[in-house]
Amino acid sequence: MRKLLLLGTIMPLLVCAQQLDSLHIMVDTKATANTPFTYQTFQDASKHFIDGITVYIRPGVYWIDNPDDSTVKVGKNGREPFGMTVRCPHLTLIGQGLTPEEVVLASQRGQTQGAVGNFTMFDFWVKKLNVENLTMGNYCNVDLIYPKNPQFNRPKRSDAITQAHIGYVHGDTLTAWRVRFIGRLNLNPLNGARYSYYEDCHFECTDDALNGTAIYRDCNFDFYGQKPFWSTRDAGPLFINCLFNAKTDNRELYFCKQGGPVTVIDCRFQAPSDSVYIGWTAYPQPWLRCYQKNFTLNGRPYTIGMRQPQNTLQPTGLSDSLRKAPFLSISRHEATLQTGQDTLVLTSDEAYRWYIEKGYEQYATLTQTAGKTIVIPTNNTDENADFCVIAATSDGREAACHLVVKPSQLPPPTFTRSPQIKQKGQQLHLDYMLKLEGRRDESRITWFRNGIPVSTSNGIPKGTYQLTEADQGQQITATIAPKHQRCSYGEEVSASMKVKTRTLPLTSLSTDFYDFPCQWQDKVLPGYWTVDGYKPNDTKEYPWAFDHNKPMWEYGEGFNGAVGMGLLQAQRGARLMYTPLVRKYGDMSLVVKVDPTKTAGQGFGSATGQYMDVCLKFDTKTLTGYGLRIIRTTKHAKAVDFLLVRYDHGIISPVSEAVSSTCYRTNCTISIDFIGDMLSAHVETETPQPADSKLPRVVDLKAQVVPNEWGGIHIQHTGSCGESTTMLHHLQAKWK
Repeated sequence: MRKLLLLGTIMPLLVCAQQLDSLHIMVDTKATANTPFTYQTFQDASKHFIDGITVYIRPGVYWIDNPDDSTVKVGKNGREPFGMTVRCPHLTLIGQGLTPEEVVLASQRGQTQGAVGNFTMFDFWVKKLNVENLTMGNYCNVDLIYPKNPQFNRPKRSDAITQAHIGYVHGDTLTAWRVRFIGRLNLNPLNGARYSYYEDCHFECTDDALNGTAIYRDCNFDFYGQKPFWSTRDAGPLFINCLFNAKTDNRELYFCKQGGPVTVIDCRFQAPSDSVYIGWTAYPQPWLRCYQKNFTLNGRPYTIGMRQPQNTLQPTGLSDSLRKAPFLSISRHEATLQTGQDTLVLTSDEAYRWYIEKGYEQYATLTQTAGKTIVIPTNNTDENADFCVIAATSDGREAACHLVVKPSQLPPPTFTRSPQIKQKGQQLHLDYMLKLEGRRDESRITWFRNGIPVSTSNGIPKGTYQLTEADQGQQITATIAPKHQRCSYGEEVSASMKVKTRTLPLTSLSTDFYDFPCQWQDKVLPGYWTVDGYKPNDTKEYPWAFDHNKPMWEYGEGFNGAVGMGLLQAQRGARLMYTPLVRKYGDMSLVVKVDPTKTAGQGFGSATGQYMDVCLKFDTKTLTGYGLRIIRTTKHAKAVDFLLVRYDHGIISPVSEAVSSTCYRTNCTISIDFIGDMLSAHVETETPQPADSKLPRVVDLKAQVVPNEWGGIHIQHTGSCGESTTMLHHLQAKWK
């Protein structure tokens, strides 16, 4: 990179018109037609890019995508929409201002805000790209402030933060010196090159934003989110002498959302509070190894990821002269081994020592031969053991493989008393006895009514079944697949009975979903849950689908904002419906307690038709009734809209105005009532209100509607899954 020392400040090399030729061209907003090798716009200049060219850019704002174009940009061939695609093997861009702020390459589009997909300003196809002394910004959610000439100022497109990128680099090398990368969500500051190096650069972003394989030296970062990396891979990023500024009041901050190696040397973190927690990732795996040296929080020494100390290494050999991150590769990071059955071969080119995590030596042995380390499981207990096998180098680097070592397999337990169903009052009990020999019963018990599952074991044997009005006169079957912790499931055995006694009329329904059957069940029958997937007509402009051969729901442990165990969407379009017995139903109430996985209040992945409808007084056969819609919109980045809706044969229309609120967060209670001809909803959360939000934290909606005689329940989720799910903790319905 070309630099000049001028009055004690490093300045870019300024070029005059006489120095221009076919390999050295100028972009200048004031250029005239008769000025050779000079062009008014970046687009015009790009028509003359040839291998090895250097492009000088005079001060000004250069719109790579016209912000006044009302066209909604759509990508091609399954890719994002791009402002420009640039193909040039060796390309250098140099701003000619005294500061990087004086030369701005800009765009102003993002997902749902002028684009379908994550709009990206540049798509570079190069061998080597060098960028110096300028600003690259997507001003979709950031005001463009141009101090040199305020007439170029432009307000942000929207306050609601959305996915908007700077660019991708397909090639060998990216170098950036004194470049400002401005954006928010999914910044992508020229990600993608095999080698990326940033020096003296500035970054503004929220989450899922940075280049996860780059070297950052003497850079500064303004973090408006909680997790600037989605994930990192290979050696991960290396930060040297960098400053991180937390621009939010989050109590917990992490480098990565999904984890991966990170190295920080001589770096400082500035946060609003000394009590903030800084971790490598929210849910680190035991094998993760990250490195730090001389790291401070608000001027005081701080160890990153203190909750999992094995993830943080501070070897003495770390130096600010490093040219790559201190990574030690290993052939595998995770494995499950069965004692007496499996072995594992691990390799690492640089490791000089292998060992088993202290305290777990009895569960495996290591044999080294021909550059390979062979792991032989030796677990002779009844429980699984999980620990790490660690490779180390003489300079303090480590790599680890996390093992789950199972004991040797035993046959499934046999029955010492065959299963029989016994009834006591309104409850059925599966009476059986297994030869467990002191081991834990982990049998899978599933209850069926007329061949359709109505209750199952999600983790622990579900030996009882509470009768409902729908069971009267019906055939009830319980199947049990015997198991303890040292075996696989044995062959299923069943027991059946016909319910002859009178059951109580249905006036309420309550479930915490711990025994909920999650397998696909698309029949709509009185007294049953319909557990399937559905793509509503109002999402047709968004191309997504689900796999009918896989479950749409799963019972499991939550993460991020979802706490504990509950029912989660496994695919986009997950739907639940309960059809009560056929009769006329009057007033009805429904309470659902949920934990959105998203923690900031946005609830869903993006404003692309992503919502959850919670409905009552519903005809499940015709999809007609009333409910509450919770939907992410482009209005707010950390809130959702709530509105009452009417279903009419699957066509949804609002019956109230929408209210924006921050209450769709952990410990959220959704209450919906239908009394007479009045539909009402109340939503609140126990989670404290965000300090910087002025939106209401409680929602109250009412609408006068036409009564009906149905009593069904309907929950429809159209959001993306994984990080954007909503955990259902409890549901209670009451009928009159």
